[in-house]
Amino acid sequence: MGFDLYGQNPKLKGEEPNINWDKKPSEEEKKEYFKAREKFEEENPGHYFRNNVWWWRPLANYVLQLMGNEFTEEEQKSWHHNDGFEVSEEQARKIADRLEQELKTKRVKTVEEFYKVRMKKAQEENKIVEQKHQELKKIVAEKTGKDNLVPRDYPEPFNSQWNDIQKQFNYESSYPFSEDNVIDFMRFCRESGGFQIC
Repeated sequence: MGFDLYGQNPKLKGEEPNINWDKKPSEEEKKEYFKAREKFEEENPGHYFRNNVWWWRPLANYVLQLMGNEFTEEEQKSWHHNDGFEVSEEQARKIADRLEQELKTKRVKTVEEFYKVRMKKAQEENKIVEQKHQELKKIVAEKTGKDNLVPRDYPEPFNSQWNDIQKQFNYESSYPFSEDNVIDFMRFCRESGGFQIC
């Protein structure tokens, strides 16, 4: 799952490449198409921006923290849903300006380091969770005589024990944040003419 952002009135250089998938293009045609699309998107940063959910949530939260008064509470929720929420051209420009200021002060790099430390700590905690899961898996195999049961098929009380262990999993291990991603998003906002979050 991810978040696809489409520029509403992007400044474009050249024509967007197209391919007719119904005509079952050859491998060479597909290769040429993807090469042309990559070049088009590099030259037109306001056309499209994408993050998977793990990258998007920290970025969106950071932007909303900076721009809190710009969006209502309900609008801020829409930043975390694929409901087609639209950010106006003026709002997109304000976001770009604010991110540019943040990048100049090096605060973005500080936030990146914070996320790295937090992720590393969470990953260490999750190693312990995984070890507990493996220990439980061995017990289940001994009790049932089945080596390859998935946790949902564990008999009780082992299924409940697995769920209790899983509750200790720290999902902060999966949410990265980087200065490069902020720069890409800033460029997108600046060139997008407003955008839609899908």
